[in-house]
Amino acid sequence: MIEAVIFDWAGTTVDYGSLAPVAAFRAAFNEKGISPTDEEIRQFMGMSKWDHIGELLSLTTIKDQWMDKYGELPTLDDRKSLFSTFEAKLMAQLVESTELKPGLLSVISYLNNTGIKIGTTTGYTAEMMAAVQRGAAALGYAPETVVTAEDVDGHGRPAPNMILSILSEFGVVDPDNAVKIGDTLVDIEEGQNAGVKTIGIVEGSSLMGLTEAEFENLSIDEREAAREAVRASFNSVNADYIINNLSELPEALDRLNQLKEI
Repeated sequence: MIEAVIFDWAGTTVDYGSLAPVAAFRAAFNEKGISPTDEEIRQFMGMSKWDHIGELLSLTTIKDQWMDKYGELPTLDDRKSLFSTFEAKLMAQLVESTELKPGLLSVISYLNNTGIKIGTTTGYTAEMMAAVQRGAAALGYAPETVVTAEDVDGHGRPAPNMILSILSEFGVVDPDNAVKIGDTLVDIEEGQNAGVKTIGIVEGSSLMGLTEAEFENLSIDEREAAREAVRASFNSVNADYIINNLSELPEALDRLNQLKEI
């Protein structure tokens, strides 16, 4: 039986579309005169933000822009400067506003009523998470534990360390009795590396990259096409289950429990 659910944060439980980090990355690079596309930024979403910046700096398009502007490739000091700017930009947004995704409080009530423990992992730093947690708690969401890469010696996603730390804390002996749910491919890879079941969430995900209003304004056919594109991405990394939104999580957990009994 499923004993624990481990949520991601931005794009999964808060920040529909995972917009805040994308905007902060864009702003940080723009201050250096560099213009990453949203697609380039989103391909590394879910990683620790330090690693994310490193991956962006390794892209040929970014290195070419950097060479054109500065006549040399970015250095470690440049990476540190970008991270500092990114952190400041993101913190300003996180302190100002935290929004829960639709259906979150209902599914948390379901998990509490069924005795399933609730943990979280994140690509945010502990300082960033402190701001997110304050905002989420004020709106009624306070998971039992929050683990960042800093809590596991910097081993962020897709490494399994954050999830394994939660399983140990919760006393879950068999990883197959836990589920990781997230909105990025690296969330799924993190779960697979930890040996837990994985669920990808479609609507409001970083993979979809739309605001709630943008998604609602699509036609029925356009919405389904957007959903199908995200499902295809999750299927490409063999997620165990894919849900459109959080309201479908109880059914997914029931299904996973049924499969375990076969």
